[in-house]
Amino acid sequence: MKRLLYISLAVFALLFSQETKAQRYDVPSIPKQSRTVTKSGPVYGTQYDWLSVRYANYDDIYGMDKGQLRVLRNSIYARHGRKFKDKNLRAYFNTQRWYKPIYDEIPASRLNKYEKANIEFLKKLEQ
Repeated sequence: MKRLLYISLAVFALLFSQETKAQRYDVPSIPKQSRTVTKSGPVYGTQYDWLSVRYANYDDIYGMDKGQLRVLRNSIYARHGRKFKDKNLRAYFNTQRWYKPIYDEIPASRLNKYEKANIEFLKKLEQ
């Protein structure tokens, strides 16, 4: 029962604490009008922003299944505007207001050190 409570609290915190996360990780507040995919970087103002500003750890993903880990990993690419060939990922991200598919692929040079490390971390756990 305690485990379910912790998971519920973690999901709630992840989904509903964007301003707290921005302050906690010293991420500058980004005005709403600039929260779009651009050639210079990813979308901000999503529940996935933390993947771009710090390293993920086991506490962050506790209780997630492989499908959830896959969505989390691909959210990094989605925030940069990647178009998804996989119909399930495409369907999920198309439901997100912030998602703007622009690019077929996102080159590694466009990802920051946290995004690269988090992609590798989540990819290993998906297997």
